[in-house]
Formats: sequence, C-alpha cells, structure tokens
Amino acid sequence: MSKIEEMQAKLAVIINTAQDYLDKDDLENADKMQKQAQELADKIEKQKALDKLSASIEVPQASQATEGTKDATKTKENASFIRAALKKLSGTKLTEAEDALLLPSVTYPNGEHGEGYILPQDIRTKIKEKLRQFRSLREVCGYLKTTALTGSYPSDNDETEGLIDFTDGTDGTYVTDPAFTPVSWSLKEKGAFIKISNTLLSLTDNDLINYIVKRFAKKAVITENAMAKAKLEANKTAKTLSGWEALKESINVDLDPDALYNTKIITNQDGFNALDKALDHNGRSVLQPDPTQPTKRLFMGYPVEVYSNAMLPSDSTNNVAPIYYGNIEEGVQFVDLDNISFASSKEAGFMSNTTICRLIEWVDVTQPDASDKCYCFGKLALGE
Repeated sequence: MSKIEEMQAKLAVIINTAQDYLDKDDLENADKMQKQAQELADKIEKQKALDKLSASIEVPQASQATEGTKDATKTKENASFIRAALKKLSGTKLTEAEDALLLPSVTYPNGEHGEGYILPQDIRTKIKEKLRQFRSLREVCGYLKTTALTGSYPSDNDETEGLIDFTDGTDGTYVTDPAFTPVSWSLKEKGAFIKISNTLLSLTDNDLINYIVKRFAKKAVITENAMAKAKLEANKTAKTLSGWEALKESINVDLDPDALYNTKIITNQDGFNALDKALDHNGRSVLQPDPTQPTKRLFMGYPVEVYSNAMLPSDSTNNVAPIYYGNIEEGVQFVDLDNISFASSKEAGFMSNTTICRLIEWVDVTQPDASDKCYCFGKLALGE
C-alpha cells in the first residue's frame, strides 16, 4: 500500500467517524473530525504533487538502488518510525524528517486514550506473516477489509429457483430469489501492552522490529482464534461423530455438494491423531499424504488443518475433540481495518528501565452462513 493509499484509507475512517458524530448531533466532535479530514485531504494533495514531481525526474541508471539497498532502507525507515513514535509520545520534539514518518490514528479524536500512530505497511505485513507461523484461524476463514468501525454486508440465502418461462405479450412470473440477509459487524478494539527494554531501543533495527512483531502476533493469534472458535460454534448444534466413518457420512449427506469446492477439515492434535491412527476396511490409513505438500494430510481428498490442543482444547470429560468441516471460508469471515495503531508510555515503565508500547487492532468475526449445508461443527470421539 502506497503512502497515498494509506492516507486515503485513513481519510475514509475520519469521514465515517465524523458522520457518526453528526448523526448523534455531537457537533463539537463532528467539527473536530471535519478539521482533521480537511488537513489530511490537503496532505494527500501535497503528496500527489510530490509524487508527480518525483516521477518527472529522470534518475541515472548508475544511481538506482539495488533490491538489497532498498530493503535495508525500508528496514531503517520502519525502525525510525518506532523510535520517532516513542520520542513523540514521550513529549520530545521531533525533527521534520521524524514527524513525516508518523500517520496519526483518529480512532480516539479527543485523545482520552492517548495519541497513537498507524504502523507502516511493512511492519503490518511482518505481523501477518508471523500470525501464519503461529497457526491463526484467519488462514481458513474468509476475510473482508473495511474502512468503517461498524457496518453490514448482504449475504444471499441458499435457496435458488430455476429459470422462468417468458411468452411474448404476457407478464413473466415474479421470482423472489435471491433473498439477501444483512450480516453486521462491529469492530472490537483488541490491544497488547509490550515492554520494550530501553537498551533494546538502541540495538539494531531488525531486532527492534522483530521483537515488536513477534510479541504482538503471539498475543493477537490467541485472541483472534478465540473469537473465530466462538463464531464457528455459534448457531450450530454439534454433531456427534463416533469415528471416521461418521465423519465421512456427514460430509456426504450434510454438506451441500455446491459448497464442497473449498472444503477443509479443522481439528486439534487429538482429533488429528485419532484420524491418523484409523484404518479403513482394507487396512489402509484413512488419511492420505497430500502429493503437493508431503507434510499435509487429506481425508476424502480434503485438506486436514491441525491446530494445537491449547488453541482448540478437547473435552476430556467426554473424550471428544472439536472438528469443523466444510466451506469455512464462506461460513465465517474476519473483518478488520487492516490497520494497527501504535502508542506508548515511558512513565509506566520507568522503574524497570522500560518503555511500554501499546499496539491496537480493530477486528470482528462474522458468520454469513450458519447452515450445515455450508459447514458443520462436530465432536469427534477419541476412542480408547
């Protein structure tokens, strides 16, 4: 995402927030947001002019940076952002170059929760990559990016009629499908407090960035997975699955064949172990290797995704493991701003020689389709 695109996304959030205040007759805050919107709009126009001027200047081939140099420059810029934000939030005056790195967050226009700044795109990308390493349920769920804190989108039902007859000179039959149901979201503010050693701030750029990325991603994946798990099980009656044959039958009978194109099977370590030990009537393993990914396994040709017992705990009392199967991507979706806010407080950690930084994301999980035709939630018996 370019600088202009980041600022335009932020402008959309400001305008939506201003409209919310105006709808609530809160003219004072609406005026503040309108002022911020105008300032950011002016900044966007200036950035466009600079980009146009920069594009018109021909750079000699010999002076163009190599990819390695560009990467190093970007890393330096990202680390400089963190140091500039910490410096700004401690009340220290910034240089003009440092101030240019900061893009304010407007989620709290009155500053009651402290001033914050949007993390650069490269750091947000690193966090997303780290989330995948920590096995986020985002990998198997759908995704919708938004610029508003609240809203809705239409989801059509699963009842579709066929074509109708048309005859010249007569009215056609009115068809009621598709019927759309609004799916609402309301982004939740989820944050993490991270202690940064004041010694670490003086170390290498990569160490500083990687430390913040790893700490936030580990906390975020725990929270997001809990939100997704709750939504996966909402409005569902758990199917009792005595073993792999019951699972196979449910896939064949309960799921709509039209929804099978993106089917995945999600379970924990216990559930995977039960399936991995199971043999069919010919003595063959019911799980087969994925020829494209040797470490992955398939059941009936559908990929099996394994999450930790800590993330998806088994029911030890009833000796069953959670299992979700079907087109999860259509049934459950994450919604977020694709932005992460960064703020800090040096005073909070002065006794331990640390700076406390706060990273905040805005996220919700929706359930566009709760029907068993789309996906099922079951409890797989673990056996002896």
